[in-house]
Amino acid sequence: MQEARDLFDSMPERTLISWTILMSGYAKHGPSTEALALFKEMLSTGDNHKTRLRPDSYVYAVVLRSCGEMRELGFGKGVHGQVLKKGEAFLDGFLENSLVNMYSSCGQLEDAVLIFDGIEKPGLVAWSSMLSAYVKNGFEKEGLSVFLDMVSKGIKLDAFVFSMVIKACSNLEELNLGILVHGLMVKKGFGKGSCLFLDNSLMDFYAKCKDLKGLRKVFDQLHEKDLVSWNTLIMGYVHNFYYFEALRNFRVLMHDICYCDDFTITSILKAISSLHDMGYGRQVHGYIVRTGLASNSYVMCSLLDMYIECIEHESWEQWKKVPLKVYAGLERGEANECIIIASMLKWCSLLSNLDAGKVFHSLANKLAVGSDPYVISALIDMYSKCGVPEAALRVFERVENPGTVTWSALISGLSWNGWFVEALTCFNKMQLNGIEANEFTLTSVILACVALGDLRKGRELHCKILKTCYESNVSIVNMLINLYSELSDHQQALKLCSLVSDAEISWNLLIQASLKANDYEMIHKLLGRIQSCFGYLEPISVCDIFRSCSSPVLLNMGMQAQAYMTKRGLLSHPTSGNGLIQMYSGCGQIAEADLVFESMPEKSSPCWTSIISAKVEHGHPSEALTLFNKMRRRNKLVDSSTLKSILKACSQMGRVDEARSLLMSMEVVYGVKPSEEHYSCVIEAFTRAGMLEELENFINEVVVDKNDTKIWNTLLSSARVIGNMDMAKYALEKLLEIDPNDCFANLMLGKVLVMFGKWKDASKMKTLGPNSSCIEVQNKIFEFVSDQKPSEEVLHKLGEIEREMEELGYVEDRNHLLHDAEEEEYDGAGLGHTEMKAIAFGLLSLPHRTPVRVIKSVRMCGTCHHACKFMSTFVDRELVVKDNCTFHHFRDGKCSCRDSW
Repeated sequence: MQEARDLFDSMPERTLISWTILMSGYAKHGPSTEALALFKEMLSTGDNHKTRLRPDSYVYAVVLRSCGEMRELGFGKGVHGQVLKKGEAFLDGFLENSLVNMYSSCGQLEDAVLIFDGIEKPGLVAWSSMLSAYVKNGFEKEGLSVFLDMVSKGIKLDAFVFSMVIKACSNLEELNLGILVHGLMVKKGFGKGSCLFLDNSLMDFYAKCKDLKGLRKVFDQLHEKDLVSWNTLIMGYVHNFYYFEALRNFRVLMHDICYCDDFTITSILKAISSLHDMGYGRQVHGYIVRTGLASNSYVMCSLLDMYIECIEHESWEQWKKVPLKVYAGLERGEANECIIIASMLKWCSLLSNLDAGKVFHSLANKLAVGSDPYVISALIDMYSKCGVPEAALRVFERVENPGTVTWSALISGLSWNGWFVEALTCFNKMQLNGIEANEFTLTSVILACVALGDLRKGRELHCKILKTCYESNVSIVNMLINLYSELSDHQQALKLCSLVSDAEISWNLLIQASLKANDYEMIHKLLGRIQSCFGYLEPISVCDIFRSCSSPVLLNMGMQAQAYMTKRGLLSHPTSGNGLIQMYSGCGQIAEADLVFESMPEKSSPCWTSIISAKVEHGHPSEALTLFNKMRRRNKLVDSSTLKSILKACSQMGRVDEARSLLMSMEVVYGVKPSEEHYSCVIEAFTRAGMLEELENFINEVVVDKNDTKIWNTLLSSARVIGNMDMAKYALEKLLEIDPNDCFANLMLGKVLVMFGKWKDASKMKTLGPNSSCIEVQNKIFEFVSDQKPSEEVLHKLGEIEREMEELGYVEDRNHLLHDAEEEEYDGAGLGHTEMKAIAFGLLSLPHRTPVRVIKSVRMCGTCHHACKFMSTFVDRELVVKDNCTFHHFRDGKCSCRDSW
C-alpha cells in the first residue's frame, strides 16, 4: 500500500478512478482509517463545484465497508445521509449490500434489517450480509432462519455462507444440524478438501461440539493442510481435554512441517500445563527462544503460566525461581505489562509469597497499571491466598467502579479465608450495585452457604441461578449438588443431575449424599448410570458403594459392584479394598473378606482395622488378636476403632485384665483418649466374667460420663447374656432416668418387674411396635413383618420344619426372658417370628445348599436362636441371621456368637 500511495501522490492529475482504486486498496488491506481520510480529502478537492469530484455508488460502498471495519457508526450514518440525498435512483444492489453490512458490523441490527427488507430482490451478497450480521452479533438462531429462507428461495450458496452457518451451529453446539449442513456442503461441491477455509471452519465446529471423530475425519480428508488446519486440530483436542492427543499431533506437525506459530504454542502450553509436564514444557521453551517467539508477549505469558501451573506439582526448591527468570527476560523486551504482572502475582499466590507480591504491587503502581481490572483481581487474589484478606479489602475499596471480575476475586478471597459471612455480604452489595455475577462468583457464594450450613440462602441463590444463563453450567451445578448433599437434601441434589450430561456429573458428591441419607437403593441406581457413561469415581466413592452393599440381603449387588470395579481397575487403591472388606463382612462372608485382605498388595491401616473388626463381629476373637499383633509389628497406625475391636475381642475371650490394661494405657501408648465405647467394651468383659463387684468399682471410679446411654445399654446387654435380673433392672432404671420415653427400656423393665411380682408397675410400661426381617432372592428383597401373615407356602414350610424338628427330638428352650423382650408372644416350637418366616421362604426359593441370609431389625430372641441351631443340623446349608447386635452363623448345631449376644 505504501508504494501505491507514493505513486498516487506523484500523479499530476487524479481522476475518480485513481481515488477509488486507492481507497479500495485501503479498505481491503488496511488501515481503514486511511480510506476514510482519503474520502474526506477527495471531497475537498477542486476549486469549485464544477471541478470537484463526485463519488459514485462504488466509492460510497468502499467507504461504508471501511466504516463497518472500524465500527464508525457516526461516519457511516453521514455517508448514508449523502446517499439518500442523491435519490432512490442512485441506490444500486452493491450499495444496499454495503449499508446492510455497515449497520450489522456496528451492531445496529434493526437498521440493517430495515434496509434489507427494502431491497426488492436481494442477491447473495445481501443475504450473506444479513446472515453474517445475525451470527456476528450473537443471534445465531435468527441467522439459521435466514439461511433456511435462502435455501427455500433457491439462493445460490457460496463458501462464505456455509462458513457463517457452520459458525452458528458451532456457537449453539448444534451437532445434528451442523452434520446436515455438512451434508449439504458436500452435495453443493464444497466437501472433501475442495475449500480449505471451509474445511477449517468445519473442523472448528466439530471440535466445539465435542465430536472428535468428526474433527479427525475432516482433517484426514484434507488434500492440503495449512498451519491453520493443524492449529484447529490441536486446539480442538486441547478444548476437549485430550491433552495427550494434542501433544502427539504437535509432534507430527513439527516432524512434517518443522515450524509453528504463536497460536500453536499457546495451545500446546495449555495442554502441558494441564498435564503438569515440566520436562516437555522446557523443550517448548527452548523452541520459543530459538525461533524468536520470545518477543511475543502472549506466548511468553502462556509460558509463564505453564511454569506456574507445573511448579505446584513438582519439586518446589528446583523450580520455584523459574517464573522470576522468565519475568526478567520479558522485562528486557516489549510485553503486555498488565498480563505479565497479573501472572507474576498468581505465582506469588501459589507460593504464598507475600513479600514478592508486595514488590509486584509496587511495580504495578509504578507502571501505572494498578487500575487494570486483571491486575486488581490478581492483587486481591494474591493478598487473599497469602492470608491477608484485610489488604485485599483495601485494594478493592480503592477501585472506583469495580466490575464482575473484581467483585468475584474479592468474594472468592473472603471465602478462601473463611470469611463466609463477609463473602455473602459482599455478594448482596454486588447485586444491589447491579453487577452481574459470573461462574466464579456463584461457586464462591455457594461454598459460603455450605460452610455456614445456610440451606435457605443456598435455595435463594439457586433461584437466582435459574433466572440467569448459568443453570446448566457444569461447575455451578456440581457446586449446587454439593450444597444440597452437605445440607441433607440429597433428593434435590439428584434432581439437578438432569441439567448436565452424565459424563460431567460429580458422581462422588451424589454417592456421599445418598450414603449420608442411608439411601442405598439410590446409590445402586447411580452405579448403573455410572456404568453406562463410564463416570469418574474416586477411591473413597468406590468404598462408599461397597459400604452401601454391606448387608446379607445385598450380597449379589455387592458382587456385581466388585466385578465392575475390577473391570475398570478401581480396586488397586487401599481405600477401595477396605470398602470391599467391609462389604463382605457386612454380608456375613468372612471368608471372602479374609481373601480380599490377603490378596491386597498394599494393606493400609484402615484395612487392618476393618479385617480385625470383621473377625470380632463374626465370632473369631483370637484371630483378631493375632492380626492386631501383626499390625503393630508392621508399624501401622492404631486408631480408636481398632482398639474398640480389640477390647471387644478380649471381652469375648474373657481376658478381663488384658482389656482393662489396654484401656488404661491406650492414651499413652497409642495417643487415643478412651471414649464411652471403649468403657462399654470393658464393662462387657467384667459382666461376662461375672466380676460384678469389680464392675461396680470400675463404673464408679473410671467411667467419666455416667449419663451416656451406651454404658448402661452395654450393662443391660451383658445382663441379658448371663441372665442376671438384678443387674438388668439396675441398668434399665438408669436408662429411664436418662430418657423416660425409651420404649425398649420400658418394655424390658416391664418384663423384669413381672419376674419380681410387681404386676401393677409392669402394666404401666410402654410397648414396642412391629419388627421385620428381610431376605434377598434373585436380586429382589422380600420383607416379613411381625404383624402380617405370610403366604400359605411359607406357612406350610414352617409346619413341615416344625414337624421334622419334633421327630428329631427337638425340645423348646423357653429360658430366655431377657432375650425375648423385643418379640411378640407366640405359641409353638418358636417358628412364628419374622426371621423364621424369612428362613422358610429362603429354603423354598433358593437352590439346594445355597446359604440362607436374613437380616432382622431387632435382637434375635433366644427361642429362635435355639431353633436355628437345631435346624442347622438337618437343612444341609448354612443359616446366617444378622440382628441389631451381631452376626449369627448357624452350622452343625452351633452359632458363631457362642450363645452370647
